[in-house]
Amino acid sequence: MFSATGSSMTGIVYPLLALAVTHSATMVGVVSFAGMFAAALTRLPAGVLADRYPLKPLMVVPDLVRAATTLWIVIVILTDSLTLPQLLVASVVGAVCGAIFDSAQTVAIRHVVPPEQLPQALAQDSARGHVAGLAGQPSGGYLYGVGAVLPVLADAVSYVACAGLTMLVRNKMRPSRAPGRLRTLWRDIPVGLRYVASSPFLRVTLACATGFQVVFAGLTIAIIASQGAREGAAFHLGTALSMAALGGILGAWAAPSLSRRLSPATLLYSFGWACCAALATLGQVQNIYVIGVLLAVMFFLATPANATLFAVQIDTTPPELQGRVVSAALLAAGIAAPIGPPLAGLLLDSTGQAPTFLLFAALVAVLTIVMHLSPTIRTMRMPGGPKPGGRQAAESPQPDPPS
Repeated sequence: MFSATGSSMTGIVYPLLALAVTHSATMVGVVSFAGMFAAALTRLPAGVLADRYPLKPLMVVPDLVRAATTLWIVIVILTDSLTLPQLLVASVVGAVCGAIFDSAQTVAIRHVVPPEQLPQALAQDSARGHVAGLAGQPSGGYLYGVGAVLPVLADAVSYVACAGLTMLVRNKMRPSRAPGRLRTLWRDIPVGLRYVASSPFLRVTLACATGFQVVFAGLTIAIIASQGAREGAAFHLGTALSMAALGGILGAWAAPSLSRRLSPATLLYSFGWACCAALATLGQVQNIYVIGVLLAVMFFLATPANATLFAVQIDTTPPELQGRVVSAALLAAGIAAPIGPPLAGLLLDSTGQAPTFLLFAALVAVLTIVMHLSPTIRTMRMPGGPKPGGRQAAESPQPDPPS
């Protein structure tokens, strides 16, 4: 929670710093692209580590490395020597450490939560991130207005606090397999990808998730770059983004009720069409608080939809493959995400606000139609019910765990 709050601060501050250094929306997108691409490359080895080694060190060490990197950015800001390459390095290191931390944290949930409670647990975990965003984004914007170094320093402190609290956890959350030799570890990396490729449910849902990742990755950059030049923009942007986080919190609170009242397919369809309408509207409005309301609607439905997909994926994956399959799924869904920020920057620089958001809306409409046409999504069931895709999915070949 502490590190997530600090990260949400720098999530708005780093793009503003890049905009201040370069005066280019495209370069703002490049900074985000570098971090996302580095995270994508780290996903698979991070999953192997989560399956082979105790999870607590895999959460503590990345937080300490991120603290050191963030403190370095504090120093260069104080000495008035901040450059674009330094922001790129900080973005890459933070993303790599974040990928390792996220894989370990996701697998840790399986250690403490029974399968029938996975949707609620994952929704609550998502709510934790949204609470951090609710507190961190307006705070980051306000502190940036006071002094650019303050939110970055707060981020460094949050990483240290999170590492210290994680070290106090008594459960070591050891993996189901003993650590292997380095050569064996590298041989295990493709196992998660093979499992994903063998599952019709994972293939179609991750293909759609890839497109949504491009949109959501470019969304924040598009809003910051289009609104960031206005007077007092940092605080108002933080407030608007915190409204999105509030929508996510409310979505996590409503997730159990929505899961009971709506089928998983209906929940996904509602999410897709609501995002399409909100994105089309975003291209036409200038009031930052109307933008915040539209973002809140999107994240309200995104939280239970995302929790549903992750719950089904975790429930249908053998325990000894959890880390590798989770990381492979995150990689497959996020492999195109780095395209989003530079794409948003280029579109804003060349065409303006309205065409950028209309293009994103069109992409979401296509993805939602694909979900309507997919039998595996229509027959998807929550944990405890029939497996997604029915008998065909249950009989699809599964890769054997490595020896």
